Amino acid sequence: MMLLTILSGVGIEAWDTGILFSFGILAGLVVALAFTAQRWLIAYLLGGIAYWLVVEGIHSALLSWLTLSEWHSYVAAMGISWLPLFAWVLYRALRYDSVSYAMQKERELAVARYIEHSPIYDENYQPRFE
Repeated sequence: MMLLTILSGVGIEAWDTGILFSFGILAGLVVALAFTAQRWLIAYLLGGIAYWLVVEGIHSALLSWLTLSEWHSYVAAMGISWLPLFAWVLYRALRYDSVSYAMQKERELAVARYIEHSPIYDENYQPRFE
């Protein structure tokens, strides 16, 4: 639905030579990047596009469900899209020793189970290096 709204505003007659030339250069640069050692940058590009499509989807859902203004629904959509990031950061923060008491106890038990495997020699031991 959102895609149809976007595409309805862009007519074929609006695609003049300059726009087609710009899109051609952009597509050529992305294809050239695919053949370099930095092709992993394309994943960031596609990830950013996917993230913004999610934000646009949340935005259009908020506009249809709630009576928010355009600006407020964008702010709310950005906030909702950041919730998984905040949950992940909180999860990672609770894994540190200074924050999580349960994690500290688990690591103390792991240290207690650790057995050092170094040999025990008496005081008369003479290594033979010949």
